[in-house]
Amino acid sequence: MKSKTALSLLVGCAAALALTVAGIAAYKTHAEEDSDLFFKTYPHLTGTRMDGCEACHSRISAPAPGEPNGKPVTLSTCDSCHALTDYGNKAGDTLNPYGRDFLKAGRNEGAFAAIAELDSDRDGVPNAAELKAGTNPGDPAVSPDRKPAPYVTLSLEGLMKKKVPTYEQAIFVNVSKSKDGDSYSDLRGFKLIDVLEAAGLSDKAESIDVISVDGYMATFSIAQLRRSYPQAAPVFGLSKETLGECGWVRYEARNLKEGVPLPNADVLLTFEVGGRKYEPASINQESRLVGSGPFRVVAPQMRKPGIPDISSRASDACIQKVQSKFHFNRDYEKNSDYCVKAVVAIRINPMPAGTMDIDWPKHAAKAIAENSIVVFGALNP
Repeated sequence: MKSKTALSLLVGCAAALALTVAGIAAYKTHAEEDSDLFFKTYPHLTGTRMDGCEACHSRISAPAPGEPNGKPVTLSTCDSCHALTDYGNKAGDTLNPYGRDFLKAGRNEGAFAAIAELDSDRDGVPNAAELKAGTNPGDPAVSPDRKPAPYVTLSLEGLMKKKVPTYEQAIFVNVSKSKDGDSYSDLRGFKLIDVLEAAGLSDKAESIDVISVDGYMATFSIAQLRRSYPQAAPVFGLSKETLGECGWVRYEARNLKEGVPLPNADVLLTFEVGGRKYEPASINQESRLVGSGPFRVVAPQMRKPGIPDISSRASDACIQKVQSKFHFNRDYEKNSDYCVKAVVAIRINPMPAGTMDIDWPKHAAKAIAENSIVVFGALNP
């Protein structure tokens, strides 16, 4: 029997020790051998809504990222894990009832079969029957007797025809460890709230989950999307042109001026950066995301405008080369955490009574090919 300490380590998904069931559509950063075991037992679930973190991980109620004092909403599994583990800095139990039963059964090749006849989420349907139907045995709100939520598909062309306003905004994005580095970029897109209104946003909507083609999800409250946010003045001298291989900031926006704050910015569904359309996204042979388009959600810093800080993976030599205020600092708001590449779906919470998530991965390839997204959940009839 595993100790409590071992259990805590096993469920720290942000520390890359997670029980993450992953597949063609699933977010791969934390994938482990559990994925292979799951699909060996249930191969028909590859490329479905069960091909992702929600299969075994929970969704908690808490303020949306970037809104620490906001009204609690239901977070995505990704944001739930980040909240429970402080981005991997502490242990936390991120498992849903099905994931917990798998862990108790040994987390091995026979474990999924061993728990097949259990009803992990206590919704009256055994695990095996749920998985046969393609529903989640770890979530009582998802079961075979529920119908899919209403949805609409919105294309770039269609949004233009609806005359949804487009905006060009310079936005600073602070990252933790991405090779892309921090950036000041000119972005063109729609206010995300305008896109939701065009889809038929219900007045009962509380939050959304923005979903990438690889399964990564980020949560925003509706209140967040209705605000504009102040930005800090750009900080210069931190590029590769100045610091050589230690440089990490890209200055791609026009009209950057020292000491002059960037204009207020909104949460955008963008389709161009620097006047160029994004490269259409795909999943490569290593199951990693390539490309950012056709749509990317970009959010400015929402808690407090901040300055660049060097990557958490920077060498000691590079760290010593810059002032201490530019050393990596997790307390600086990493708005890259809620900037989502290759957006193919948006879930509007809560689901209407008696409904559940649509099988959004089945729409993903078409969304990429046709410059569209599928929006589902709390929509007006």
